[in-house]
Amino acid sequence: MTTVPLTAAPGDNTTVEPADAVVPVETDEPSGRSVGIVELSERVVASVLARCPWLYRASTVMLAVFAAVCLVAVGTRLSALPLIPIPLFAGAWYFLRLLRAADSRPLQLRWATLFVVATMVGFWLISVVGRWVSS
Repeated sequence: MTTVPLTAAPGDNTTVEPADAVVPVETDEPSGRSVGIVELSERVVASVLARCPWLYRASTVMLAVFAAVCLVAVGTRLSALPLIPIPLFAGAWYFLRLLRAADSRPLQLRWATLFVVATMVGFWLISVVGRWVSS
């Protein structure tokens, strides 16, 4: 019959001599410590940028399409209002360039956040201007 110590995991039917027991050594590795929301966000942004190198080009094409839609809307609507989001898309493109050149996680998080915010506000302005022009 096998004896199971009280500290054994459920289903573990083996006994270990105290001299053979392995005690985990605490390390200073980032995976072993608890992280805050900022550090977690930095890790996520860094891993996405490292795993998807095509993301920079896709984002640049996306900004170009948004700007082209604004320019086409100027000719279609015969109004200058659709040009309002263009400076935000230019700013987003600039933040994308800075993001591509960033070498540390905090800088990557900063430029990625500014890029996303500028793009989303510009995209939102396209819809708002569309409602203004159509009424």
